[in-house]
Amino acid sequence: MMRSTLFFLLLPLCSGCGGEPASESVAPATQPAPAAAQTGSVADQAISDATFPLRVEGTRFVNASGEPFAWRGITAFRLAEMISTGRESDVVRYLDWAAARKLTVVRVLLMARHLFQLTPDAGRAALPRLLDLAKARGLAVEVVALADTEGLSLDYDGHVQGVGKIAVEKGNAFVEIANEPGHATQDRRLHAPAVVKRLADLLPDGVVSALGSAEYDDAYAAGDYATFHFPRHREWGHVASLADAIPMLAKWRKPLINDEPIGAAAEYQPGRRDNSLERFGAAGALAEFIGMHSTFHYEGGLQANLPGEREAACLHAWQRGIELAAGHASGELLTGQDVTARLGRVTGGRQVFGRLASDRAAVLIVDPANSDGKTVVDWADGWAEERRVTAPGALLVTATRRR
Repeated sequence: MMRSTLFFLLLPLCSGCGGEPASESVAPATQPAPAAAQTGSVADQAISDATFPLRVEGTRFVNASGEPFAWRGITAFRLAEMISTGRESDVVRYLDWAAARKLTVVRVLLMARHLFQLTPDAGRAALPRLLDLAKARGLAVEVVALADTEGLSLDYDGHVQGVGKIAVEKGNAFVEIANEPGHATQDRRLHAPAVVKRLADLLPDGVVSALGSAEYDDAYAAGDYATFHFPRHREWGHVASLADAIPMLAKWRKPLINDEPIGAAAEYQPGRRDNSLERFGAAGALAEFIGMHSTFHYEGGLQANLPGEREAACLHAWQRGIELAAGHASGELLTGQDVTARLGRVTGGRQVFGRLASDRAAVLIVDPANSDGKTVVDWADGWAEERRVTAPGALLVTATRRR
């Protein structure tokens, strides 16, 4: 059967790739959030109970048993190319590492001409083995079907149908039809959302897909899930921009992935790469708190290299931020003055968000020590502060209604 919602994938030689060369407890107590796993074997820490295939349920993903599947993605663009050139041992090493750190999705390009050379035929040929290796480790693969298509002669229908056949057989693939479909490195035909949607419709039923990052046009959000590449503003700007996802989630009512945000690197590069543990921690916490899924992007991931020291520290901070907010993405979402009006006054912090559910409330404070280092939550009458938990760049304060 043919289906009606799927998509295209492109490659980060684009502007959205941030300038990659086209070749790219008790109230007063403050306790650290649980740290993400940093060491250990796959047998000890991999998500071995992951059951495929996955499907969409509202704004989340669930597994074959109907249990929530937490998208914890990471950029690993070159894995299919590594399979195709005989580097399977390097792929195994990377997937073992990813599973041990409780990541759940690796994002992979199925064709490329700039960051590395990978033909569509070679990418499709490598995909079954990559999916098998990933599945054995409880990992899903976000397969980017189309990238660097400008000036390329390619049977798009045949390529997408071939990818779809493999994806439905293996069961652990998400398919994004095109990465940054409106970018200059993509065939101009893909700049039309209707064209990408038609290609997505060629995928078999059961394949969960996205059309491509929707910053170019809301129509690219017409897949089973949506992806978006948020602006890579300087310093805290790229964190603040994630709040723009709130109206998107309300409008689209499907999973939304922050799929290729500003990347981590050893050195800070304005508008392209960041190395701030606080900003990565805050980004992870904010996305999770508002109900958006996230992929960790980093310089080494362009070539599917394991993170360097600072990249790994940024990944750890990002994961701590996600864990900080995990379990608090339900209830009424409050922003800005609504937090003050409904829950109480917050002094300090760069951004403030709230969640209100019956007799419980949570307040997330982004960059809580951005001025004098003090953050005060003056809860409204009827509320009793319960617990404060921290992660790099973020503070979560919970309260219950007094009885």
